Amino acid sequence: MSGRLLLILEALAVLCSIAYTVLITEGIIWCWLFALLSAALYLVICGQKRIYAEMLLQGFYLATAVYGYQHWGRGLEETMRQLPLNFHAGIVSSGLALVLVSGFLLKRYTNAAKPLIDSFTTVFSVFATLLQINLFPENWLYFIVIDAASVYLYLSRKLYLTALLFLVYTALAINGYFSWT
Repeated sequence: MSGRLLLILEALAVLCSIAYTVLITEGIIWCWLFALLSAALYLVICGQKRIYAEMLLQGFYLATAVYGYQHWGRGLEETMRQLPLNFHAGIVSSGLALVLVSGFLLKRYTNAAKPLIDSFTTVFSVFATLLQINLFPENWLYFIVIDAASVYLYLSRKLYLTALLFLVYTALAINGYFSWT
């Protein structure tokens, strides 16, 4: 794929991603359409840049966009609830174990560019997304960390627009947390 086409796809993916995040922080159902478009575009981009765990994550995001749209019937205020700290300890400990396994497998069996950070952002994004689509406000705290780590990942792969997107995501995640709490 040519560099120019990849840049155009990246710009479109960034715009769709920002639209998704802004709309979900406001509780607007059309966020899921932009999630679907963004995931489809990033699926292609990540494959081109050899960020394989992130590529799989985009497939997961495609499925969660459909799920999120289908299950978005109630307002945010009616269904949000917080989880106990021991639940988060389980997420973090199991997530770190999965990161180590995934990072090892990517390093050993693929030509992945950044296997450990790729695994970190992917594994914890899955957990955070599951929290998000089930309306747990703590999802935003996970996304703050994930988004900051993603800035490094995308800068290292010369995806500058996407790195900028994740800087914006970090700010939007902070806003999302305060909006949802």
